This record gives sequence, structure tokens and C-alpha cells, in this order.
Amino acid sequence: MSDTSLVLSLPFIQPSQAQKHVTHNDAVEILDVLVQAAAKALLASPPATAGTGERYLVAADATGDWAGQDGAIALYGEAGQGWRFFAPQTGWRVYVEDQAALMLFDGTGWTTPGALPQTVTQLGVATSADTTNRLAVAAAASLFTHAGAGHQIKVNKATAADTASLLFQDNWSGRAEMGLAGNDDFEVKVSADGAAFFTALRAARASGIVTLPQGAVVNGLMSGTAVQGSVIDATPGRLLSVGAFGLGAEAPLIGNAATTAGSIAPGFYAYDSAQGSTGGPAGVTQGLLLHQRSGSTAGEVQLFYTEAGTGGAGALYSRARSGGSWGAWCSGGISAGAQTAQGRYRRHQDGTQTCWQSVTTLTGGELAVTFPAAFASTTDLATTLGVSTATVGAISARFTGRTATGLNLSAFNTSNARVAVSVDIVTVGRWF
Repeated sequence: MSDTSLVLSLPFIQPSQAQKHVTHNDAVEILDVLVQAAAKALLASPPATAGTGERYLVAADATGDWAGQDGAIALYGEAGQGWRFFAPQTGWRVYVEDQAALMLFDGTGWTTPGALPQTVTQLGVATSADTTNRLAVAAAASLFTHAGAGHQIKVNKATAADTASLLFQDNWSGRAEMGLAGNDDFEVKVSADGAAFFTALRAARASGIVTLPQGAVVNGLMSGTAVQGSVIDATPGRLLSVGAFGLGAEAPLIGNAATTAGSIAPGFYAYDSAQGSTGGPAGVTQGLLLHQRSGSTAGEVQLFYTEAGTGGAGALYSRARSGGSWGAWCSGGISAGAQTAQGRYRRHQDGTQTCWQSVTTLTGGELAVTFPAAFASTTDLATTLGVSTATVGAISARFTGRTATGLNLSAFNTSNARVAVSVDIVTVGRWF
């Protein structure tokens, strides 16, 4: 038979043992230490002073009188007895007074039970948990703080069609929800009754682009790199502000309106030669310029409405550029016009074209005359002839074989003979 008990190692009184009270008292002393165990503190070295019957837990790497007793329960005995050590077994719990907490011996050292891995099916803090809400907390606030540099709260779902979200309720009825609800785009939803929800904000998972499906009301100014930096900022994709390019406010001043670099952003501009504006119609000092261009910098058009200078206020000019320099300024309804070797022509915006030219007829046959500019067709083409040479007798002029590009001309005297005279020709038709 063993001399001690199997669990607490309490000494047994042996048969025919002398001084049985010694063994009995030793067993009682061990029970006094280990039953309903409580210790003053967890220390790695003995305290400077200790009272009779005080117990301590010996920490790792113990020193002094406790050297080699790591993990033991140390008892300070009566005067002259000094320290006595008791080896704990795995699972023993001791209340530690200076920590106001239970400590557990894990077989190696002392630790708090909460530091060990635990799994519970339900946990309620000041309220009841259930099979759906397995963690339930009733409190004025809940704190999740960092252990190290930061802290993350993770909400996971099984598939894209499931939900991982935070739901905010009013009297147990949903009013707002944010997270991944039925897909993997981040959404913020709101509800008036907990049944019908409206998506107020959606952030696409693939691009990060944010949309506001219900629209938005902005009370205040908008700023940042997504908004124009100035009234002539033409950065693609930026929001247009009131006053930009003369919309809703004064038009910005133009510098050189005749630049061919494609650097003028489309919009309205103020033109004032006294403030450095150049490139406008000749003699015009002030006005309003509308500049627009096609998809490339090669094609641009300008409209100019005068305020002061040649022609006064209210005159309208226009011009265009296609890959090269700007064409001449055309006033009013004139689209184009020029002086050629054959004469002059003017093209109007309604399609009317007028050609003026002076030629000298031949005595030996018809003179082939080319118009200063070709007409679109002979339809509605009208030609007026006038003899401008001073002669004694009557002279008549006639044309034949008129086409869209010219005609044959002759002049005759009263004897029906061809004569060489100066004839003015005015031809009116359409250029488109």
C-alpha cells in the first residue's frame, strides 16, 4: 500500500506507526493549503516579508528561496519553518488576490482561464442568446480595441448570393443595412418599414465606382480634383461649375483667338483688344466669341458677336479651320467669299451664291467665260449682262451654252457683227 493518497499526496498513518499525530497533522496542513486555495500573488521571487500561512504562486524562472520551484504553490509556515512547496496538478484553480481573478495550472505554468482557447455554443452578456443570435450583448456600448497596431471586425458569408452585413433596427424592425447583401458589391440600404429597402449607395466591387441609384441632393459647395480648378479648366471628366466658359457668369477673357494649336477649349469667351485679345475680325475691339471643335484638333469653328469697333455693335462674324490656318472672317449671313482671277464671289449661308466679273468679248467668235466659283447646278441660275464700254452705236450682249461653271459670251453692234467690248456679268445661283 502506498504511503500517500493518489491525488493530493496526503500521508497515510501506517500500521504500528509511532507518533501518528505527526502524519495526521501533516495531512491536515496539506489540506489547509490546497482546499479552497487562494494565493496572495503570482511572483518569481519570495516577497520581502510574508505572514504565517500566506500562499503564493511561483512564476517561471523563480529565484532566491524559490529557485527550482517553478509553478509550485508556496506556503510560508510558522516561525522557523520557512517556505514549503506543493506541486499542483493540471487543471487546479487558485484565486489570486492581487489580480482578483482565478488562475489555472495548465501543466506547465499558471494562466488565466480566459487566456486558453474556448468554444461555446451560445454566449449572452446581460441578455439571453439563442440559436440565431448566438452572441447577444445588452449594454450601453460595446468596445473592440486593438491588440498591437490595429483591429478588424470580420463578417464572412459562404457565397456571393448570401448576405454579410450590418443591420440597424428600430424596435426590432430594420431601418438601414450596409454590407454585401445578395451580391459582392458594397451597398447601403434604407427602409421605412423594415420590408421594402432602397439602395442609397452602391460601390462596384470590380471598379470601385460609386453610384447613387436614388439620386443625390448636395447642400453646399463641391470641391476636389473631380471639379474644375478654374473657369477654363477643360480636364476630361471633371464637373462643370457655374461660370465655366461663360455659362452662368461672365465669360473668361480670350488671348489669341487665331491659334491653330487646338489649345482653345470649347466655350464662350470675352474678346477685348485693350486687354490683350487678338485674332478677331479686323477693326473689332470688343465682342463675344463662341469657340467649338470636332473630335480632333484639326476641325474648329468660331462665331463672333461684336460689341465695339468696326461695324459697331451687333455684327455677326464666323470662320472655320480644318487642319490648317483659319479661314477669313465672314460677316452676317456670308459663309465664304474671295477674289479670284475670274472675278469675285460670295456664298451665303442660305445657299445663295453671287458671282461678279468683267470680261472683253471677241470679234472672231464666242468668248468662253469661267465663273469665279462653280455653282451646284444650272437650276435657278440667273445671269445679267451689261456693256460697260462707251460706244457711238447700240451694242447688245448675249450668252450661250451656260453650265454650272461658265458660259459663252458675245457682243454685237447694230450690223449684227461681233465686236470687242467690256461686259459686266452678274450670275446668281446656289452653291449647295
